[in-house]
Amino acid sequence: MVEKSRLHLVWDWNGTVLNDFDVAMRSTNSSFRDFGLPEITAARYRALLRTPVRGFYAAVLGRDPSDEECDFLESSFHTYYPLYEKEAALSSGLPDLFRQWHDAGHTQSLLSLYPHDELVAAVERHGLTSYFALVQGAAPPDPEQKAVADHLSVLKVDPAAAVLIGDLVDDAHAAGRAGVSVVLYSGGWGAPADLAATGAPVADSLAEAVELIDSHLPSSQVAFDLGRGGRI
Repeated sequence: MVEKSRLHLVWDWNGTVLNDFDVAMRSTNSSFRDFGLPEITAARYRALLRTPVRGFYAAVLGRDPSDEECDFLESSFHTYYPLYEKEAALSSGLPDLFRQWHDAGHTQSLLSLYPHDELVAAVERHGLTSYFALVQGAAPPDPEQKAVADHLSVLKVDPAAAVLIGDLVDDAHAAGRAGVSVVLYSGGWGAPADLAATGAPVADSLAEAVELIDSHLPSSQVAFDLGRGGRI
């Protein structure tokens, strides 16, 4: 882990910090049953998953869904997910990795497309709030992509001194738009082959993902005044 440079790590929530792939699968298949669709396999789910979610439904249906169909499927998913989500545990290595990152002199935050109030409640329930300078979820209207640049702007963090760890191809795209380095985690929602195709480094564990930061962020990248990063 880098010790000389002060860096900021942006963590994704679903599939990265929270090991909830099985929860997402159960919620999706429950919503599909309500809609009259057959259940989807884990491999097909990973292969078709994308944001905005309308694209995922289009891939499943083989056509562009109507607004009413999208609304039904999304509403149904978000009815089931909170019922199952409490069964999900943190991904392996956490929260120790949060403590180690902080002890090395760095800061970290959490950015997700999960609804903000529900995200804040889940983070608090897992006892993680104090680790993050900022916990930011989605607010209406639902965004189609993570606003990484805006997130870092609130924190007054230089994108060149930041790295994002996420589990989807969309995380790589969001980081790239903001000029932020990214490491992808293959243990979440995304298909490993799709993650590798982005050209970003891919790790099989979050511990490996943090270690990969050393080789993909030059030690000359000095970050920011830690006092501006807020509560850790």
